[in-house]
Amino acid sequence: MKKALAEIYTPQNTLQATIYDNLIYFHNKKKEIDSSVYYANLLIKNGFERGDTLQIAKGYYRKAKSFFYQNDQINVLNNTFQSQRYYLLAGDSVNAGKRLLELSIAQTRLGDFPASQNSAVKALSLLKPSKDSFYIASSYNNLAATYRKLKDFDEAIEEYSNALKYINSSQDSLAVVNNIANVYAEKEDFKKSLGLLESILPLAENQNFINRIRDNYYFTKWLSEKTDITDSLELIMEARSKYNDLTGLLSSYDHLVKVNEKDSPKEALRYAKAYYETSRKLNSVTDEISALDYLVRLSPVNEIKPYALEHIRLNDSLIKSRDKVKNLFAKIKYDEEQKLEEIDQLEKISIQQQLEVLRGRNRLNIAILLGILLTGSAAVIYYYSKQRHKKERIREIHATEARISKKIHDELANDVYNVMTELENPDHSYKRGTVKKLESIYDRTRNISRENTPVTTSSGYREDLQDMLSQSVPQQTTLYLIGLKDISWSKLSTESKIVVHRVLQELMVNMKKHSEASIVKLNFRETSSKLTISYIDNGKGFSSAELKKGAGLKNVENRIDSIGGSFNFQPETTDGFSAQIVISF
Repeated sequence: MKKALAEIYTPQNTLQATIYDNLIYFHNKKKEIDSSVYYANLLIKNGFERGDTLQIAKGYYRKAKSFFYQNDQINVLNNTFQSQRYYLLAGDSVNAGKRLLELSIAQTRLGDFPASQNSAVKALSLLKPSKDSFYIASSYNNLAATYRKLKDFDEAIEEYSNALKYINSSQDSLAVVNNIANVYAEKEDFKKSLGLLESILPLAENQNFINRIRDNYYFTKWLSEKTDITDSLELIMEARSKYNDLTGLLSSYDHLVKVNEKDSPKEALRYAKAYYETSRKLNSVTDEISALDYLVRLSPVNEIKPYALEHIRLNDSLIKSRDKVKNLFAKIKYDEEQKLEEIDQLEKISIQQQLEVLRGRNRLNIAILLGILLTGSAAVIYYYSKQRHKKERIREIHATEARISKKIHDELANDVYNVMTELENPDHSYKRGTVKKLESIYDRTRNISRENTPVTTSSGYREDLQDMLSQSVPQQTTLYLIGLKDISWSKLSTESKIVVHRVLQELMVNMKKHSEASIVKLNFRETSSKLTISYIDNGKGFSSAELKKGAGLKNVENRIDSIGGSFNFQPETTDGFSAQIVISF
């Protein structure tokens, strides 16, 4: 194969890419990861030479897979990010969605759960339910895993349930149900957990999976009743050892330590040592830390010190690794933004150089003349723009007040008058219809009241904002709120809090009325000086003409402008609606 590659080497030869791809696969099978990474780099380089964006994306994907076989999750993250980026540039949204799922899984493994959720939600917006059900199920499953890690058990159960809707394999469905049962056990709803495990045990086919369900069942039974189930757990441990199921043994040892810790500490210590040795074989740092925690608690005083020092070292290393991942991903995104800015800057420099050549000897005089004209024009434009903006703001306030007044008059006053007339009619057959009309008036009055109710700006602001957003979502729509709890809302001025509440309320009203979205994502991010709120839905989108007809987004722009913020949106799309709000603290 390498001889053939040498013979056909020309940058434009498409057969070259195929040979590189086969060599990557060959070296991965032989676990020669350095060689597979080498040929992945050549595949990427050849893609740049040929101007083939899809090949570049594929090269980064192959490179990420090679690092995955080495359990090098940081390089998996880096190359998967690049792969999804080039797939998006090539217009291949499906493969971009698949790579985003893999990026999300890598972020979960590295402990960056909020970033993992963000990637999974973006993957869901790109994948097609009719074609990519497996990847959609995996995205929901990974979302559930992150919520479980964050102890948000209700959200975890909801996302596992979403995954079940897209799974085609009965055995895969059983695995998800097993996960749901474990979440119920963590919620201490032992009855529900045991019921689910009992229902799936007869349906399991794979022996390792049967051991997994039985282990979870007996441990949950112990949590519920505190009965002696050590013998049952030991039989499962022996079966796992027979099948060389090292991952399963980690769970067995963990459960046996917990079951024996109180009444049989010597047995618990024995299992803790086995737990520690197995976790080291699998290079599972989180399990090593858990095992060391047991060893520190259970070991004799004179044996504790080395375990305690190793526990501290590993824990510090894990924290530093997670911080490194967050910083790395932020740097990747920053570098990409910088590259785009550099490209724009180079284009501007090129244009300026061309203008310099065209101007020749008269450049200085023309520049001076243009400077005078531009300065004068800018001053005039600024003055009239400022005056016009003030007038528009005043007109907008009056228009809003008039709209509310007209709505109350047209929708309520006339109906109240009609109802009063009917109530004066002695014919009681109108009674039922009159009551329904009164109920309708009440509903509309309540809606108008909600739209104009005062906004809480005190310590309960975040909770009220979350309630408003949750109540604004139709039943068929899933809302993802990312980072809402991480914002320092106390740093935001009272006026800014009111504007944020009203603006998000307006966006949710527009979504509910027009978009028919099934997924809505609001991502809140805070820097030292700014609050950024990104809104994305997968609805039917809007054209510029449609947006100009309504006053909703104009109101949003006016509100944001009143506090010196910015509001940007992408109207020309049929694949959903997205907007970004930036406000200074």
